[in-house]
Amino acid sequence: MRGNYGKLFLLLNKRLLKKPSFVILLCMIPVIVFGLHLVSERESGIVRIALVNEGSQEAGTIIDELMNKPSVFLFDTYESGKDVEEALLDNRVDAVWIFPRDYSDRISDFTGSLVKNTKDSEGAVEIVEREDNVLLQLSRMELFGALYSDLSFSLFDNYINLRLADSEVSAAALHGYYDNNRNTGMLFDYRDTDERSPKEQDVSESYLFTPLRGVLLLLTLLCGLAAAMYYRADLDKEIFTWMPVGNKWVFEHVYLLTALVDGGIVVLITFFITGLATSPLTEIALMFLFILSCCCFCSIIRRLTFNLRSLATFIPILMLAMLVVCPVFIYIRALRGIQLLLPPFYYLMAQNNAGYLNLFVIYTMAIIAVDVLFGLGSRCSG
Repeated sequence: MRGNYGKLFLLLNKRLLKKPSFVILLCMIPVIVFGLHLVSERESGIVRIALVNEGSQEAGTIIDELMNKPSVFLFDTYESGKDVEEALLDNRVDAVWIFPRDYSDRISDFTGSLVKNTKDSEGAVEIVEREDNVLLQLSRMELFGALYSDLSFSLFDNYINLRLADSEVSAAALHGYYDNNRNTGMLFDYRDTDERSPKEQDVSESYLFTPLRGVLLLLTLLCGLAAAMYYRADLDKEIFTWMPVGNKWVFEHVYLLTALVDGGIVVLITFFITGLATSPLTEIALMFLFILSCCCFCSIIRRLTFNLRSLATFIPILMLAMLVVCPVFIYIRALRGIQLLLPPFYYLMAQNNAGYLNLFVIYTMAIIAVDVLFGLGSRCSG
């Protein structure tokens, strides 16, 4: 058996692919990706905001900018206050931004009060919300970004005319100077910790696909856990009673590796097709470590659960816990002690941080050692 692991791998692969549950599990990977692609092609966003222009030409320009700019926020235009009020009450929109007819005057009054150090200006935009939450607070940052150009010029205009000029300078002259000296460079120069600049990506597609990597890794791990459950069922049926104890340990890990390799190959292909992959060498190295660590992780979980029923009960609980604990959607630093015990955490962190790749190697070696000790313990007890 030791010299024929390739044939054993193929036989076990054939055995696994005859199990409908395992085939369904593998098929879930492309189905999830295809479903997300369909959703990303449709209108999608995390917050829907109604825009109302009460007659300001300048506000119309801002509204056009918001409507045409890629964003995780969805914008709709409404003509009348009655329609938008109904939309807010019916939960068709989450907030309303109302640009008054005298929008430009209010912007000028606001920046003028800054120059004169007074606090007697009205708000330039009226915001109506059902509730104040984090997403709506973030949306207001987008509004400020849209207003920045008008605020910047108005502040320049008021500072020149109220503080510096002896006589009023015309708006045309100020616009000419302002536009000729406008800085068109980038305010932010973003790159990740490995000094790589991010790839250009559609905003709506980006936020939809952000958790995809973590979800697919958890599905790969689920393939290994499913194989551990199949192996436990085979043990209960005493299918391997003829096999020496030492060979059983090797056979179990080939069994688990077969399922994990199948899942890992499908996930790697998915990463490259969807553009989630960082680089071929990095992804292959990370997947290699992930499969090895998951193999030992699944073996340890099988031994700790003692029987098939407890293993089958524990697997969904473990998957839900990892969905929260691992940085699939958000990174919860308070759970770092638990995160360090889980293989998906290292893969997700190492994709943009070379330091975690070294930790991943150490973790893989450590979990292999723990798994070997478990194997020796069961061999001695057997």
